[in-house]
Amino acid sequence: MKGLKVFLHLEEKILEIVKAMVEQNFVLVDKETQCDVFLTDVYTIKHQGPVNILVVDSTKLPEFKGVDDLLGFEHYVIFNEMSFLEERIRKALLRHEKIMYDQKNDDNYTGVNALIDLKDTTLENGYKLPLIRHFVVKSSSDRKLMAEYLEKFFEEIETISGFKNPVVVQYAIEIQEELLMNAIWDANPKHSQQFRSIPVELLPEEEVTLQWAFNGKELAISVKDPFGRMDPEVMEKYISFIFRTGKSVEHSLNNQQKVSAGLGMYMIIQRANLLSVFICSGRITDVGVVLIIKEGKRSSAITSKAIDIIKV
Repeated sequence: MKGLKVFLHLEEKILEIVKAMVEQNFVLVDKETQCDVFLTDVYTIKHQGPVNILVVDSTKLPEFKGVDDLLGFEHYVIFNEMSFLEERIRKALLRHEKIMYDQKNDDNYTGVNALIDLKDTTLENGYKLPLIRHFVVKSSSDRKLMAEYLEKFFEEIETISGFKNPVVVQYAIEIQEELLMNAIWDANPKHSQQFRSIPVELLPEEEVTLQWAFNGKELAISVKDPFGRMDPEVMEKYISFIFRTGKSVEHSLNNQQKVSAGLGMYMIIQRANLLSVFICSGRITDVGVVLIIKEGKRSSAITSKAIDIIKV
């Protein structure tokens, strides 16, 4: 049978909701040996071969302080709302299904399309969603312009949805700035050793792709570079951070260059609901974030978060 095969190893209160979603959209299997994706809420259980997804109730985060064996999962979903858990797992499974069956078209499993639902919708006030914007960043000086454009994009969001939260707008702008700096300098072997204060002009084959999308409840930002140099192990420190282990570990961006845990990625994890890193070695690094747009709610206070680390 064609379709992503999913095995569930979950406690009862989670299982009921997730099982119904999997049965509706994918293929639920009853043997671990049959699955493409192994989905569990027990961090000590991982399987070779399948994609491993760990789900954690946010109230249980204190239990993970000092835990060493958190690595080895492609997705980490920390939730305080069942709706968030169900939606994040569904998007993760959809992404892997597209990777498995549609590898010819990167746009199906990278960019904003892979982060949030982008179904055409007409609101009662006549406005149409989703809002999607696409840019090509050709130099480091473009960053200022992209920040201005993102602020105007939020004005469109306000007109359509009534959402107005200057804190979230500032968070989004700061996150975008960090992602663009990483893509322009750190990802590019020509510029990775330069100070970020040194202006950079990118060759056509070095240009960075920036996307935004708003579907009425979520804002997605995707920054894609054409190098695919990031080592997934660089994410280990951020996994430890989100699980509050309090450890500081040095990791390598590639085999030659050592990097320390920068404040930038920590800031993103604190403020975004999703940090997604997709790596196709030597070809693509696509880093995306999702902010749930809620009137009057500070993103830093939201405990529903997810990290995706996908390497193909």
